[in-house]
Amino acid sequence: MATPRDINPVMDRLDTVGRGLGAGARASSLRRGRRLKKIVVYGTVSFYLFIVLLPLYWMLRSSISENAEMYGVAIQFFPTQFTLAQFDAAINKWRFGQFLGNSLEVALITTFFATTMSALAAYSLARLRYPGRGALARSILFVYLVPGGLLFIPLYIMMGRLGLLNSLFVLIVVYQSFAIPFCTWMLIGYFKGIPVELEEAALIDGCTRVGAMWRVLLPLAAPGLVAAAIFTFTLSWNEFLYALIFCNSNSCRTLPIGLASLIRGDIYLFGPMMAGSVMAAIPVMTLYMLAQRFVVAGLAAGAVKG
Repeated sequence: MATPRDINPVMDRLDTVGRGLGAGARASSLRRGRRLKKIVVYGTVSFYLFIVLLPLYWMLRSSISENAEMYGVAIQFFPTQFTLAQFDAAINKWRFGQFLGNSLEVALITTFFATTMSALAAYSLARLRYPGRGALARSILFVYLVPGGLLFIPLYIMMGRLGLLNSLFVLIVVYQSFAIPFCTWMLIGYFKGIPVELEEAALIDGCTRVGAMWRVLLPLAAPGLVAAAIFTFTLSWNEFLYALIFCNSNSCRTLPIGLASLIRGDIYLFGPMMAGSVMAAIPVMTLYMLAQRFVVAGLAAGAVKG
């Protein structure tokens, strides 16, 4: 007959085996859970990528296709023959080359002046101490929140009396009304996140206030400045309402207005329209791809600091 002394080792081994089986089952369950989580995450991301990228692909596909494929009854996901006829028509017949140059000129000049003025305004509000500074900072944010549809009437009257209508210069001027408040509001938070002791050390070493800002603050605030410049460029590049109202001549039309001119009643010139859309999308997409980390850094700092 087995004694308790003989039974205990057997029970210990059974307990050990049971614990091992339980641990293996838990590990297997965790692995299945991780695989299921990856499947759900990648499936969701793939679905949304498909939803986002399908219009872009269809735009590119239509811009290199013949008219017969676009206006045909059957839907062809891939073009049977590549052609640049749509780009040729958009540039030579519908003057999209000129519209592209106008958009670049307006967006670049607007970005330069808006970023420069916003940096000076944000530095003043973030570093200097004077009466009414807080109210001025809040008023800048309130100005940005005013809808553009409420401002174009007084701006139109003002620009008409100054004789600036139907020119690219009027767009550069009126675009400052929404670019400077937005950039200033974003740069205030970024400047406040930079330690003021760095500028004080530069002042002690003999720098002037402007020298300390130029040599110390602005290099450290480069991500915020780049983010403000990119958003200003994007807003100016895509703006439609002011460009439609302030410029009635073909010589100062921008790309959004040129694209809208291809819709004539119930007739849509899809070929040149898609080619012009590709021309309008490539500069902004390239800019965001090259400066993506600066945009993320600038937005994150402006959102949580100050």
